[in-house]
Amino acid sequence: MFVNNIENDERMKITIIGWYGTETIGDRAILAGLISFFNKTYDNFEIKLGSLYPFFSQRTINEDYSFYKDIIKKDIKIDIFNSKDSKELLKAIKSSDLVVMGGGPLMDLSELFMVEYAFKKAKKFGIKTALLGCGIGPLFHKKYRKSVLNISLISDLTILRDNKSKDNLKEIYEEFNKFFDTDLIVTSYDPSVECTLEYVKLNKRDEKEYIAVNLREFPLEYNKKNDSKNINDELKSFIKSLVEKYKDKEIKLIPMHYFHIGGDDRFFLNSIALELKKDNITVQNSNLTLKETIEVYQNSYFNVGMRFHSVVLQTIVSGKNYVLDYTEPKKGKIYGFLSDIDKNGFYDSRYISLQADVITADIIQNTDKKFVINEMEIIDRLKIYTEKLKGIQKLKF
Repeated sequence: MFVNNIENDERMKITIIGWYGTETIGDRAILAGLISFFNKTYDNFEIKLGSLYPFFSQRTINEDYSFYKDIIKKDIKIDIFNSKDSKELLKAIKSSDLVVMGGGPLMDLSELFMVEYAFKKAKKFGIKTALLGCGIGPLFHKKYRKSVLNISLISDLTILRDNKSKDNLKEIYEEFNKFFDTDLIVTSYDPSVECTLEYVKLNKRDEKEYIAVNLREFPLEYNKKNDSKNINDELKSFIKSLVEKYKDKEIKLIPMHYFHIGGDDRFFLNSIALELKKDNITVQNSNLTLKETIEVYQNSYFNVGMRFHSVVLQTIVSGKNYVLDYTEPKKGKIYGFLSDIDKNGFYDSRYISLQADVITADIIQNTDKKFVINEMEIIDRLKIYTEKLKGIQKLKF
């Protein structure tokens, strides 16, 4: 499976590591975006995907493979290996032309040391490394900030997913008295934006009479001082108000994560539905593919998003969306994305910081108004990926 007729020696061999194996729909959108970038950069390439739980990644790759083909118009070879196994990781690195930390946040996770290990080994073997579409933070512990610094110093190419991440990384450099070269570390949009734009090229909007909502249980790792129970209760009240206000519409609760490791959204969404006991509220309990999830957001009456990539997808394919930001106030990834893409303050009245603001459904106003993306600006900014990747070519032995 996933094989075409090109000889292996002609392919650019790319190893991608990150948080795969516990991937959300967002991680899947990142991977699809990276595949699109690689396809625009290299005539032929193959991917080794490092996964923390390979059986889960095998399932998600199988589900999304037809969408990859829709985007790049050809087959692609993807081999999955266990990135927690140092021998498998080392074998993948040695056979690569490029080792990529493929999107997602560099944050307080023990798996961050796996990324540092991989980059150090790649550097030892003379293999290029790249941070592509990563965010920086939250980083509450010095050991993780130090690891992010080490990864950044080793990386041959760094493209961060928003300007706020660049500011956060600069702070880490300053903390450890390292020179921060602002010209070498560049920013673009999250790779999922590329994936979503490619989807829009292929699929037209067909508005339906439902409201799509993504929520997750409030994650304490984003602010250990907060009482998550209070926020979760307020989120339930938010949905109750929404259900009562729009009695004539189905309220679809849409997961962005379907695996218990990393927090399966369905547990929290079902707890809301069971508590409210309203006829017009439903939970998407069967797995949706990446493409199917984007389609749900594209065709909704309007959307509400909490997970970062639900906000990204909803903003690009719909623009009729409201944002519940669980990350650090005015510092997190959701705020960073909106700051970069919304220059005119469209989302100012459609945004709640769950850690700083009153959580109320009163933000649901002017549902007929739509955010219109500046597609040319986004495309130009996304070109940074292919322009920079062209400087990294297949190793010659």
